[in-house]
Amino acid sequence: MLEPHKTRMEGFRAPTKLMDERLGHMDGSLQARYTHITREMRQDLLVNLTAEWGASLDARLAMSATSPVWVRDGLLRERLRARS
Repeated sequence: MLEPHKTRMEGFRAPTKLMDERLGHMDGSLQARYTHITREMRQDLLVNLTAEWGASLDARLAMSATSPVWVRDGLLRERLRARS
């Protein structure tokens, strides 16, 4: 399931070097040798992924406030508490 994650990162315009690192890919090109990942790059990706995660929980809450899957149910309950 790495392809959907890569697609999301591309949508966020994450740098290729950061995407490769997260997916465990090695880029031996000369370009990759002179490109470095900054703290800001990581932070931007974290902010985008966290916002998307929150939106997905909100969309799930719109369907139902509970889930038979205990982990998801706990996340939904936590999200509801945070809204209050």
